Amino acid sequence: LIDETLNGDMRLVMRLASLGHSARNQAAIKVRQPLAEAAFSVGSKREVQALEKYTDLLADELNVKQVSALSSAGEAVSYTLNPLPKQLGQKYQSQFPEVRKAILALEPHGIAQLLLNGESITITVGDEDLEILPDEVEVRAEARSGLEVASEGAYLAALKTDLTPELVREGLAREFVRRVQDLRKQADFDIADRIYIYISASDNLAQAIQEYQDYIMGETLTLELKSGDPPGEAATGNFEFDGEQASVGLVKA
Repeated sequence: LIDETLNGDMRLVMRLASLGHSARNQAAIKVRQPLAEAAFSVGSKREVQALEKYTDLLADELNVKQVSALSSAGEAVSYTLNPLPKQLGQKYQSQFPEVRKAILALEPHGIAQLLLNGESITITVGDEDLEILPDEVEVRAEARSGLEVASEGAYLAALKTDLTPELVREGLAREFVRRVQDLRKQADFDIADRIYIYISASDNLAQAIQEYQDYIMGETLTLELKSGDPPGEAATGNFEFDGEQASVGLVKA
């Protein structure tokens, strides 16, 4: 009953999700902040098919609006090759200048992928073919503008990190939900309790709450969002995050 294809697909999804989270961490963007897109480079056509089959899983895990496959890692990152003088100079001595020149003349993207995968490459100096090992050339990667990239061997995740006002407001709404859920727990409300929320918020947060009212009410089991001061029996809290402020009161329905 073991489905090895499904197991392999899930290992791939978990690996790509991990790279996506690494890219988020590098960009210092929390998971609750939605992003427009995550794109991935994988090792084979079969893995592209698996990626396309499970885009919904990855989109949900990484909180992105769209998931796609890159035709090559070069769409997200540019590579340069740096022949290492210490290793290559000791190995080839007087030939090192020609060796360095031959390496720098190579097409960097394809060669970088081989070296990152731990494979050696062959160059020609004069009439002689020389083997260059992965630890003899430094591969430098630079993400293209607007992207944050994390890679491991043949696998690469590229997150589009530009935040539109709409994405920012959605992120504020998600963070507001988290703060309300924490306040519910502090007030020892039952998980099934329906509530009323009284809110006084800064302008951007108030706009986000209004725009995502249905989402907020559904997540927090809220029957009504009310502006103004809460009654005396309310569980209250003051929230401050992402440059926004809110005073909140929760009352059991």
